[in-house]
Parts: sequence; C-alpha cells; structure tokens
Amino acid sequence: MSLPQLHYDGGPGFAAVTPGVSEAVLRAAEPLLAYEPPPGGADPGALSLSLLPDGSRLLARTAAAGSGFHAHAVHLPGEARGALPVTAWGSAGWRERTPADGPPPALERIPAPGPYDRAAMAEFVAARGPWLAAFFDDVRRIAEEPGAPRVMLVEADGADAARWIMLACGVLPHARGQWLTFTTYTRRPLSAPQQLVGVLPRDAGVLAGGGRRHRVYEAARGPAPEPPRGPAALWARTAAAVWRAGRPELFAEVRRIPGQQPYGAGPLAALALAAGVPLGSAARAAAAEWAAGHRDALDGVRLHALAGVLVRPGGEPRGAAEAAASERLLASLDAGTRSALAAELRPELLAAPADPGGEPAPLAALLLSAAALGADTAGVLPQAARRLAWALLADPEEAYGEEVRAALAELPALRALVLDRLDALAAGDPPAGARLFARTGFRLGAAEALPHLRMCARGRPDGDRVVALDALLREAGASPYAEPLVLRTGMRLVWDGRVPTPVEARLLLATTGAPVHRRAGTWDLLARAAAEAPAAGPEVPELAAELLRHFAEELPAEVGAVLLERAEGAGAGRSGIPERLSDAAGPEAGRPGVVARLRERFGGGLRG
Repeated sequence: MSLPQLHYDGGPGFAAVTPGVSEAVLRAAEPLLAYEPPPGGADPGALSLSLLPDGSRLLARTAAAGSGFHAHAVHLPGEARGALPVTAWGSAGWRERTPADGPPPALERIPAPGPYDRAAMAEFVAARGPWLAAFFDDVRRIAEEPGAPRVMLVEADGADAARWIMLACGVLPHARGQWLTFTTYTRRPLSAPQQLVGVLPRDAGVLAGGGRRHRVYEAARGPAPEPPRGPAALWARTAAAVWRAGRPELFAEVRRIPGQQPYGAGPLAALALAAGVPLGSAARAAAAEWAAGHRDALDGVRLHALAGVLVRPGGEPRGAAEAAASERLLASLDAGTRSALAAELRPELLAAPADPGGEPAPLAALLLSAAALGADTAGVLPQAARRLAWALLADPEEAYGEEVRAALAELPALRALVLDRLDALAAGDPPAGARLFARTGFRLGAAEALPHLRMCARGRPDGDRVVALDALLREAGASPYAEPLVLRTGMRLVWDGRVPTPVEARLLLATTGAPVHRRAGTWDLLARAAAEAPAAGPEVPELAAELLRHFAEELPAEVGAVLLERAEGAGAGRSGIPERLSDAAGPEAGRPGVVARLRERFGGGLRG
C-alpha cells in the first residue's frame, strides 16, 4: 500500500509532497489543513480525517509551529485499509516541521498508533457513561443515513475529543469505522466538513439551536440525553453497556463472526452476556433469539455461559419476548447441556420460595427456566404457590408482571396451586381479592371452580344490596348451605365494611336462615344492624327480637343487653333469654354511649 505524504505550512502551495499526487487532490486538501489556534497561546492541535471529492481520504495532524502552524498529512486512496485512522492520535510518526531532505517518500501504512492509556479511557467512559447510548446511536445514523445530524464534541482537552472518536470508530463495523470522518479541534465547527467535530467550550456558543443539523455532546454541562429507544437503537444501548463494563475487546470478537448484520444487537449481546456484562431484557431477548439460530457461532463454553445467564432472573424483569426467545434457545441445546444447567439451577430454585424478602418475578422466572430445562419442580411448587398468592393479594399491580403472567399461563400445576391458595385467602379478605381483579388483567377460566375468587372477580354489583348478594352467590357456583363461608365472602363484598340496614338484615335472616349465618359467622353483622341503628326505627325491635331468639348463646353480653332493650319495644319478653343477657340489661344499655362502645368493639367488621 502506497500512502503519499503532504506537508503544509499555511503559505501558498504545499511545502513538500510525495511525487505523484494530483493537482485535484492538492487543491481539495489545502483548505482542510488550515489551522486557527485559540486565543491565549494554547495549542490543542488537531487530528482529522476528511473525505475528498474523488472518494479518497486525508488523514492529518495539524499544530501550531512558531508564529504559524504545520500540517503533516497522509493521503489514503479509496482502497486503503488497516488500522483505524483515529489510532494515529499521539503517534510518534507525525513530523513537527517540513523535512529538509526533499520530497517525503510514500508510507506503507498510516502513522503507528500512539500510546493507549487504558486507565484514562476507563475513567473517561465512567464519567460519560450516561451519554454513550445516545452517542452511539447518533454515530450509527451518521455512518448509515445520508444527511444525518453531525456530532459536536465539546471538550476542553483535545485528548477527550479523540477518545469520543475512538469510541465511535471502535464500535462501528470495521469498514465503517475506517470512513467515519472527524476532527479533534476546530474554531469554526459550523464550517467543518467532518462528521464528528471537536470543539472547545469557548467556541461552543455557535452550536445553540442546531436542531436537526447537529447534535451536541457537552458532558460538563446539562443532563445526559434519554437513552434511545426502538429496535434500531438496541445495538447502541448494548454497545454502551459493553464499554461501561470495560469489555471493548468484544467489538473485535463480534466482527469475526461471519454473516452478521452491521448493527444487529444479537451477536454483541450474546458475547456480552456470556462475558458477564449485565444487559436489559430487550438485549437479552436479542441474544437468545440470535443464539438459538446460530449455535455454531459460539463455542460450548460461551453457549453454556449465555444459557446460564438467561435462565437466571436478575436485574430488569424479563419481558415476553425474552422469555419466548430463551425457551427457544434452551430447546435447541443438547440434552447434556440442559441437564447440567438444571443441576446448577436447582439450589437457587429450592432457596427462592423460602426467601422472605424474595420478589415474585424472579421466583416465577426460575420456575419457567426450570420447566424449560426439564427439571423436577414438584417439590417446590406448593411453597412457591403460597408466595405468589400472597404477593398477588398484597400488591397485585406490582406482582402481576410479565414473569408471573407467563408462569401462570405456561405452568398449569403452578396455576392450580396458586388459584387454590388465592381462593382460601380471598375468603379471609374478599376486598383484597376484588382488588386483584380490578387492578390487573388476572382472570379465571370457565372451568375453574373457585367460589370465593369468582365472587371477587365479579365485584360488588350495583343496586339493591340484598339482590346483589344473591347475584354474587349465584356467581360463586356453591350453595351457602353446603359452603357457608361463601355467604360471609359475599356479604363482605357487598357491604364492604358498612352495616346493613335493619330492613336488609331482616331480609338476610329470613331468606338465608339463622343456621347458615351461625356457621358462616355473619350473625354479628346482623347484630350490629340492630344495635347501631336508631332505636326508634320501625324494624329495629322485631330485628332485635329475632336475633335474640336465634343467637342468644353467641351474642356478647353488652350486645345482647342492647338488643334486649330494643326488643322489648316489640313486646318480646325475657323468657328464654340467657341470664347473663338479662342481668346485663339495665337503664344504661340502650343509651348512645353504650352503643358507641359497642361500635368501637365490633366496628372492625365480621369475625373470623
């Protein structure tokens, strides 16, 4: 490869040129090598790569020299390949002045790379991490889309501008990184023809309001941009994660995988996950999808490491796309690999249901992974079902996420156990059961006989409350005479902490019968209806009398005393009333203070 050299000192014409360079190239190169130092005597220097009209490129290093400047450039024909041009930053191969021994000979390659300070680059990446994903997405657009906004890099140190450019060229496919044009410094950024332009903070004022013409990266000022979204930006987010994890060698490795799309996130994400780089669900899905179709592209060690990451929950909850892609990958593995993964996963699977601080999503994800690997989960399902059921009632919106939905849909044995536990829990706390259905997309199948959950799923019907209770009991599909607790669940849903009116209480007692209320534990709500209603109500004496006849043995003394006082207004005597109730009755029994104390004692709702 023959690369002509050019030396330019700012005067008319070039100071020295390798023979054979055309006049057209010289005319195009001259304005690109002009240099205007900043005020104050500073000399940031500039490394630039520019595209010439004939499709060739000009790589140049320009710096102040005496009262002027000196530019040393290398002409790169269109077919020139090799190291990325930006690696020539800091190279010892650049000349500070025009050689005195005649025209310079052509070079065989661009100036050797300058020293690479790995620690300084790591510090740079850490400081600018929040900007990287958006930056890489802009770089991708520059490389692929004509007319994409140029990128302005506002840095006080030219070395930092060079680091931005190294990042950009390094993440691109190699051929595109070769052709990404740049300059590490210019005083007139709006006139610079390059795609990536380094600018000192003092000269950045002209960039305000650039709109679609350029994007400005000034990490020292202002918040970082939002990470880019959409399928095209997934590669950029993955590339940013790889750099933040300090694994830039993965970009070189992914280039060695044949036949890949230039900006497909799958192969890069697969290598990153296998190397222990944490990624979000979308990138994990892309990695699994790609690996399932390209098993031969990864060696056995990396394939096992990738699968091991995908079967373990952690970090961002996995979405439906990741779950489906992971299952396809696991299904494509040979039986020996799946068996080894299942054995590695078993200790975590056994420990997860017993973890008091564990979240439902990781537990559900572990169960799904174990099932996909063919692991035996029968022993852990009951405890896992209890954990999931409690979580669904305690915080339905948080618990009923992608993983839990997928586990309930794909693992019938788990769903049956969870529903059975939910039905029992809903009997103890019907409003919580109703919230589960009201706040999530959780639904019951037509064949699932779960009386308490079915009533919770319907919720409290509008209109007449006694009629509403009857509708709920029909929805339960179970008779309160056979399963009295459905009556309690229905009444809690309909009255929801409120007390029935005396009329409603008499209807409930008449239509259902005292034995069922006794077995269901709903008699005390009827007693509150009589004890807390205004004593002068026309239905109160009769209701109190009926309650005394049916529940005299169950009524606490204070409640019975109030009911006895009120029942006497209906002509009911004290015959048949337990002595403890008769003795408790007196001139104070029905007064407001006594009723208030009873309301305080029994105001928490039904017993049981």
